[in-house]
Amino acid sequence: MNKIFQFTAKAFALFLILLFTSCGGNRLDVDVSDVNVQLDIRHFETDLFENKMNNLVEFTAKYPYFISDYTMGILGFAPDSPAMAFNQLMLYKTDVNVKKVYDLVKAKYGNFQTYEAQLTDAYKHFKYYFPEEKIPTIVTYTSNFSFYMNPVGQDYIGIALDMHMGSDFKYYDYAEIEKYWRKILIPESIVPNHMMAHANDLFVKTHRNKNFIDEMIYYGKLLYFIDAMCPNVPDYIKIGMTKQEFEWCQKEEHNIWSFIVKEKYLYDTERRNFEKLVREGPRTQAAGVPEQAPAMIGRFAGWMAVRQYMNENSDVSLSKLMNDGNAEAILQKSGYKP
Repeated sequence: MNKIFQFTAKAFALFLILLFTSCGGNRLDVDVSDVNVQLDIRHFETDLFENKMNNLVEFTAKYPYFISDYTMGILGFAPDSPAMAFNQLMLYKTDVNVKKVYDLVKAKYGNFQTYEAQLTDAYKHFKYYFPEEKIPTIVTYTSNFSFYMNPVGQDYIGIALDMHMGSDFKYYDYAEIEKYWRKILIPESIVPNHMMAHANDLFVKTHRNKNFIDEMIYYGKLLYFIDAMCPNVPDYIKIGMTKQEFEWCQKEEHNIWSFIVKEKYLYDTERRNFEKLVREGPRTQAAGVPEQAPAMIGRFAGWMAVRQYMNENSDVSLSKLMNDGNAEAILQKSGYKP
């Protein structure tokens, strides 16, 4: 990709940004101070490791769906017997290393008020845009370093606190977690990751999944949803990049799009061909892409296209966007040509 940008093009783009900001303002800068939200946050890890409950009946009463999802799904205990899985859980919590991880999680997240406030603010925005939708129960837990970071079950969404301990958390070395994953295993990603899981659960039915346009725009819609729910979270955290990676994408936006168009990815129906542009990883591994290109440049392009679509179509509400499965029409109406 050519990294040289014409000054006139950059100046004109800056002019358009300033014009939009001065005339229309940020349509996602909404006042949610009058929106009333009461969250139901349950701390499974505390109930388990602090021995606040010790039998399956008590756990089932408080975590009716999560307890079996956790023991038989996330931890993989006795898939055919909830009672046997629970017995294994009682042994599991006595393991020295498991308890050590819990102690570290407790030291970091024993006071959850900061994140409760952030989640409350996000759900105030959610209720502002989707007043009829139900807010799920939020269940925090430790996952034994599995990648069930935000399991979505019946009436709940989970948050694996041990998967938000910071990119330099030493236990990630012992768990052999790839280094490129660790940039998202940070406290700052708790709320946007949670809201992303909620959005995907609500709107995955709109994903036609026929070609790359569908994939790219669907990710763009999810990220725009996070724009609306978490307006104060930096963009690079929303998408799961480092700051430097996101800045690279911003500088190379024109070239990213030119590459996608030139290589005829847009209407490609073979997922194995275009998945390399949207999946997580150390970098985008595709012919013709520079070594320094981060992973997920396809998600980035979809996000920028959806942002432009919403800027160009002020009559489209967030609800209408999220429920619109016509990705090709969204792309066309966006006029996206960076």
